[in-house]
Amino acid sequence: MKHFALVLLTCFLIVLVISCSGLKSMDNMSLNGFTPLFDGKTLNGWHKLTGYSGDAGKWSVADGVILGESYPYGKDCLFVTDKKYGDFEYYAELKADIPFDSGMFLRVQPNVLSYQITLDNHPTGEVGAIYSPHGGGFLLHNAEAKKYWKDGEFNALRARIVGQPPHIEAWINGNKIVDYQDTKNEGELRVPESGFIGIQVHPVSGDGVINNVHYRNLMVKELK
Repeated sequence: MKHFALVLLTCFLIVLVISCSGLKSMDNMSLNGFTPLFDGKTLNGWHKLTGYSGDAGKWSVADGVILGESYPYGKDCLFVTDKKYGDFEYYAELKADIPFDSGMFLRVQPNVLSYQITLDNHPTGEVGAIYSPHGGGFLLHNAEAKKYWKDGEFNALRARIVGQPPHIEAWINGNKIVDYQDTKNEGELRVPESGFIGIQVHPVSGDGVINNVHYRNLMVKELK
């Protein structure tokens, strides 16, 4: 019986490896070597960054999608992985109510110090800028990348961060929108070499509407 159970477990692991290696991304780029950050059913492996926004925000799962809601109205929330990552490539698919304000957060620290690739399509917002909360604010502006965003659809997001200070790249729907080399901030490294991966729900101020974000197929590939 023990032998039979071991055989079943081995077969399951083989199938899992094969299925992960054959995953197809929406941006037609390879997902070989990626592992899921989200099991499609629960929020296991994730937690609210309470040092950023306390207990604000609601996160839930339905039909293989993580739903992020601004709650109470006007409050934003950062949701981060339990595990920290250093050099990695990140992939996710996002559909957001219009207008929206979210982001790809890389190497997040408990006080929200991080690199954020902005996903902000309200009139004065930017898609594909790099912002470092507590690390100097905007490091790179991007006036062009909004044209790659597809309203009302899931969009393929991809980011890559390597080195210290890091080289950061990002893509939306297969279109490269960021290629940025950071430098030391006032003689010191801006953000530690590892941190959480984060997703965000952020209200668009003054619109009177609570806009939600919908994330699926979140994955990571560690590069060292």
